Amino acid sequence: MRRLAAALGGLLFAAALRADPEIMVHQGDLAEPGEVVATLHANHVLSGRRRSDDGTWPAHGLSNLMAEFATGVAPGWEVGVHLPAMRAGVDAPNVRRGDWGWSAVMFRVKRIARGSDGWYWGFNAEYDINASRYVAERRSVEFRGIAGYDGETWRLAVNPHLIAGWGGGAAGGGPDFNVDFKLLRKVAAGVAWGAEFYTDWGRLADLQPGHGDRTLYLVGEFDGALGGLHVGIGRGFQQTPERLLVKAVWSTAF
Repeated sequence: MRRLAAALGGLLFAAALRADPEIMVHQGDLAEPGEVVATLHANHVLSGRRRSDDGTWPAHGLSNLMAEFATGVAPGWEVGVHLPAMRAGVDAPNVRRGDWGWSAVMFRVKRIARGSDGWYWGFNAEYDINASRYVAERRSVEFRGIAGYDGETWRLAVNPHLIAGWGGGAAGGGPDFNVDFKLLRKVAAGVAWGAEFYTDWGRLADLQPGHGDRTLYLVGEFDGALGGLHVGIGRGFQQTPERLLVKAVWSTAF
């Protein structure tokens, strides 16, 4: 058993830090059985690291654009696919400013259970096939816990999650552990504002909660006849490659 654990530990390692095409805290929203939800994610790094040591495209000026499609397969269950692409913001040895390339193909399954008085919990499991311009690891998996509350005035969510990859990069060290937080206040019908906080705690075998990357976003959310719109501006702290970035997410169901 120890040999098996050691072998797995040598195989699995955290995906490299990157400007993710999906910058969001997962909540209790779920497609109904037979319903299709289409989502467009976009983000742009206004200021960031201009060099990359692992062959991925540098963070500065990087743009991400991703189409996501999800459908409900049973009550409380959803499956989805993500199709992200990226645009380089600076010249580098392996890319020129303005070049486009696909980032990955991502498959996921999401489960949500609901309690009383607005509380919910569940998980999102994801398997990614990555391009080397996006992350050094050609394959990666993520398991994300989801817990939150959606009340009359406040909405909150927390996502503890493990990320591991293989097929490139510097092996060893085990999966990475992150925790993401979200707090929104509903100020009018279909309008809410608040903050999101993304934290990297490091390797699961050597957690350092106060030393990893940190990104804080001010966000707003708007629901209307044409769907839902989420916008935000974020500031990276400590060694986060993205120092200042903006994001937007639009979704609709049919």
